[in-house]
Amino acid sequence: MDLGKSNYDIQAEKAQLEFPKWNHKAIADKFNLIYDKEYLYINFINQKHRINRETGLVEKSIDGILYHSKAGFNEIMSIFDLFSYSKAQLELSGEWINMQSLGASLGATGHSGRAVGSDLFAPFSKYFSGKCSELAKACVQLGGEEVAYTDVSYIINVFDLLPVMVQFWDCDDEFSGEIKIFWDKNILDYVHFETTFFIAFHLLQRIKEAMVLSTIMESI
Repeated sequence: MDLGKSNYDIQAEKAQLEFPKWNHKAIADKFNLIYDKEYLYINFINQKHRINRETGLVEKSIDGILYHSKAGFNEIMSIFDLFSYSKAQLELSGEWINMQSLGASLGATGHSGRAVGSDLFAPFSKYFSGKCSELAKACVQLGGEEVAYTDVSYIINVFDLLPVMVQFWDCDDEFSGEIKIFWDKNILDYVHFETTFFIAFHLLQRIKEAMVLSTIMESI
């Protein structure tokens, strides 16, 4: 047993080992994906990913051309949950529901229940505060479409067929910044409730990374 591996690493490895057993053609047909003898390809939050059909290894492309980086836990679990859990017939409702309301409707308990009842995204809210222009720019870089609800509000495709709405209220003299994540009401036809957290965290991390990179490039 490798004591250096976390539970997250072990879960991700188990998920990847299951993938070679699945019907890859059926998955590709269902989600309109490209595949060849070696890989199945999918976009996740405006970034190309490929999955080795023999090993299940998930890799991502930083430059949109080469695949030199292994995907992380949130990416792996989100992609494989879509493949293995989603209903046969998928259709968006066109109505939005925030994560707190979604959790309440399920009577969420345990870790997920506690999470939706707290400021789960506080570290990101703190980082985004006072940076609305930079935040908006990062959302656009990830393919986001602006909607007029709050200080910053964008709809971004998680997968090509599944959007998410990110809303941010900037801080002021009385209140700290706040992030809200909205899903289509049929989200649980696509992924498990727990997976919406994996996706949301990865999305916010991608936004933060885009903001950091933009700041670095502007300083050069």
